[in-house]
Amino acid sequence: NSGAGGVMEMIEKLIHEAGELVKDSRTGESEAEAAYEQLVADTFAGIEALQKEIVSKKQALAQAAKDLREAESDLGDTVKEIEGLFKYEAKLHKECDYILNNFELRQKSRQGEIEALQQAKQILSGAEL
Repeated sequence: NSGAGGVMEMIEKLIHEAGELVKDSRTGESEAEAAYEQLVADTFAGIEALQKEIVSKKQALAQAAKDLREAESDLGDTVKEIEGLFKYEAKLHKECDYILNNFELRQKSRQGEIEALQQAKQILSGAEL
């Protein structure tokens, strides 16, 4: 029996160590499971935040595209208006050039008309020329 006591002691020690090992394993497994659950929750929260950001950026992109179309339309209208103004400016320039180029001739013609009217007035007043 004395030999059996040593073996029994060893078996009891192994049982006790196995119990401690099981206890440590369960604690470790619980901690790992809690860490995994936290990781999953954090991942889902991150995914949700990124999806909201995607929606927000898509809305911003749509607004930017709308603004671009409006700006392009405004630019086209402005270009047409500027072209019209250039044509009007060219027309005015021609008219002004005509007036400037013929100013002396027109002055002489007006002066001749004035003299003719003054002579007609004198004739009608009874003066002889």
